[in-house]
Amino acid sequence: MTWLKNTNATVSDVVCAGPEDMKGKRLNDMTSLQNECVSTDFILHQSVASESLSVDTFSYKNDVYVAISAPSTESCMIFQWDHIEMNFRTYDNITGQSIVGCKSVIIENEVFVIVAQLFGGSHIYKFDDDQSRFNKFQDIEVSKISKPNDIEAFQIGSDWFFVIADSSKAGLSTLYKWNDNGFYSYQSLHEWYRDTDVEFLDLDGKAHLILASRSQVPVIYQWSRSNQKFILQGEIPNMEDVVVVKHFRIKEELYLAMTRYIGDSKVLRWGTKQFAEIQALPSRGSMILQPFSFKERYYLALGSDYTFSQIYLWDEDNKIFDRFKEVYIQAPRSFTVVSTDRRDFIFPRASRETRRSLSTSSST
Repeated sequence: MTWLKNTNATVSDVVCAGPEDMKGKRLNDMTSLQNECVSTDFILHQSVASESLSVDTFSYKNDVYVAISAPSTESCMIFQWDHIEMNFRTYDNITGQSIVGCKSVIIENEVFVIVAQLFGGSHIYKFDDDQSRFNKFQDIEVSKISKPNDIEAFQIGSDWFFVIADSSKAGLSTLYKWNDNGFYSYQSLHEWYRDTDVEFLDLDGKAHLILASRSQVPVIYQWSRSNQKFILQGEIPNMEDVVVVKHFRIKEELYLAMTRYIGDSKVLRWGTKQFAEIQALPSRGSMILQPFSFKERYYLALGSDYTFSQIYLWDEDNKIFDRFKEVYIQAPRSFTVVSTDRRDFIFPRASRETRRSLSTSSST
């Protein structure tokens, strides 16, 4: 296409063979190769024969790692990208009891992995360069965390925090703060609400937390610089029974993807001091509506416990997501993006049968 537009030679018409929606169109009539003639597909790259409830990725010393919680094998599996074999190889294995979450935090070039367990308490592990493995660094007090459901790590100014959403009736979603020697309990949030998910986001230049709960609509906390605490600010109305909240941006516009197991999942856009619904997606049996992007193309992955999962692609003209592709992954709980060696991967975390890694390919 580039050659056609720059050559002085007389050339007969050259037409697209694919993708299907461009088939038969003249290349000379197209203005942009990237926008008009690129098709992305998702291809199975690698499988991990284990159920999973969380996937996290981190980079350390120019290497890419993936941490996968596997309750059935009572482990947090750490994989490292192999630049020679071009796949993810086993690097370390953190064992425990009913591990439901593994979340990495890198503080001053030290790597920590927060391991949330249903039994035996939750713990923090630290990477030991000399031994090339993770060793237990700290316990998390059992009295506050009874049934961890989600972990979110973030930084406000120079301070590092993580928060655990607790879904038990007697649990407390709790914020922890780093104090140079370890993490300590800093603030209790949202008591007695059986929280299912927590999301950290920047809203109009201020730090916020959104907590989702099966028992009420999601609530929004705002960080108070004067109090150095999160203060309850409001709620997102008409969104009962949200199981997961994810935020994303498209050209500076802020959006929320809100997953509901029964009814429609919703896409909301931040407007004048509030979120407004822009799209509803049928989602019976869904535990995740996950946003992700590759090469300025924006997607939503809608998981399903009963049928094929759906991947939607953002339509810039109509400002909504259109259905793009079906993928068969049993009971997905999240889709985590990993990029390395000019390759892009999605790790769908699945609670049944095989865990898979999908790679993306682009064709013109």
